[in-house]
Amino acid sequence: PRLRPPPFVRAEMSSSAGPWTRDEQRVRWSLGDDARTRDKADLWSKKQCVDLVKQLATCMSGKTVTLGWECQKERNLYTSCLKNYTSDTYLEMHKRESIAKRLVQMQQAKELEKSIRLQSPK
Repeated sequence: PRLRPPPFVRAEMSSSAGPWTRDEQRVRWSLGDDARTRDKADLWSKKQCVDLVKQLATCMSGKTVTLGWECQKERNLYTSCLKNYTSDTYLEMHKRESIAKRLVQMQQAKELEKSIRLQSPK
């Protein structure tokens, strides 16, 4: 009999972007992979909000004590931008992208292994 993953794992395999494909489910995914994907998503979100960072930096220049309330609007815009781009939807997008790259690498490794087998003398 085939073992099925527990319900919490099956729930993770389907998402707002749709159910995971069979190949995507075969890719091994660890907590380290999850952390790396989240780090990539964080860097990507900061690149998306770079204009707001510049606005915040302009507001902050030359201020010390008054910084807290004079730049509140710019800070709120920046944090809401970051929250938007680090949402589960974008994290899911980065995870799927990472899995797709890994699938390509796995396919290339299989092809290389096959070509080596064909070249080796028997």
